[in-house]
Amino acid sequence: MKNIMKQKQSLIVMGILALVLLGVYFLPLTVFAKHILVLTLFYAFMGTGWNLMCGYAGRLSLGHAAFVAVGAYTSLLLFSHFGLTPWIGMIAGGLVAVVVMLLIAYPSFRFGLIGPYFTLASIAVAEIVHYLLIYGRDLTGGSLGMSLPYVKGTTVINSIINLQFDSKEPYYLVILVFWLAAIFITWKMERTRYYLEAIREDEDAAAALGISVNKNLIIAACISAFMVAVGGTFYVQYFRYIDPYSIAGFTLSLNMALVAVIGGSGTLFGPTIGAFLLIPLTEVLRMSLGAQIPGLHLFLYGILLVVCIIFLPKGIASLPGIIRAKRAQKSTEDGPENQASKGVL
Repeated sequence: MKNIMKQKQSLIVMGILALVLLGVYFLPLTVFAKHILVLTLFYAFMGTGWNLMCGYAGRLSLGHAAFVAVGAYTSLLLFSHFGLTPWIGMIAGGLVAVVVMLLIAYPSFRFGLIGPYFTLASIAVAEIVHYLLIYGRDLTGGSLGMSLPYVKGTTVINSIINLQFDSKEPYYLVILVFWLAAIFITWKMERTRYYLEAIREDEDAAAALGISVNKNLIIAACISAFMVAVGGTFYVQYFRYIDPYSIAGFTLSLNMALVAVIGGSGTLFGPTIGAFLLIPLTEVLRMSLGAQIPGLHLFLYGILLVVCIIFLPKGIASLPGIIRAKRAQKSTEDGPENQASKGVL
């Protein structure tokens, strides 16, 4: 009964957030504000994909940018050389990312690669993809990167088919739908989420209860890779340019991890909370003080991460639960029996 109530609450929150974010679309905002909103939802979507494997299952990956790059370059190459719509390209890129993830995840989970060893392995994979993109210059453009061929004079239908728009608003709607789909998929995977949480807490105990550890970890890893690869296609369509340093670099992996960890890893809305806290603040600081104090946003990330580790180790999403627990404790301490005993004393 408690789980059913919790599911209904999550569904209500999901609906309210969707309506609020849809209402933002009609506000008369500046271009920079719209850009920040698009980036925020982008990282909320990417953090949700990252969180499915790394938050619920507890396998910390700092190399998810590899799958973002695979998705981005696959869709871009298919569009550039064969004229395939990015909607097909993002599916193809997602499938390629799943294959790459299987090559990594199966041996890692099969031989029990956990903790810092799995994290180091994920970083190594990202570096391999990074250097392959640099040295495969005949296909990927190397360190110079690739630009998205722009289709001029398109109609509305063609703009949707080519996923190319002349304003920020359509991109905002697209990434809003992506984010909502990621939240819904994570919400619907209730049993898998519980299995992953059990594996995260005690892998041996979960296996003793009959949970297929490797199967559930691989499912979560593949869905996570597919999601962030889809985000890679959106990235190249939105910015219209990619290079190995921006799309396959450590910064992108770190941003995905930080929005989830600071917001609350292993929770449904934690990555969204983290994205709406970090990304607008980062972009505003970068725009206002980036020239005078380079790297200020990284310093801010460090401060927020330390504060969360000390005061909110489960992220900002755990704050309501902490408040309720303190109120319950206070009401228990101030109960009739305690008040009577204080009166007697």
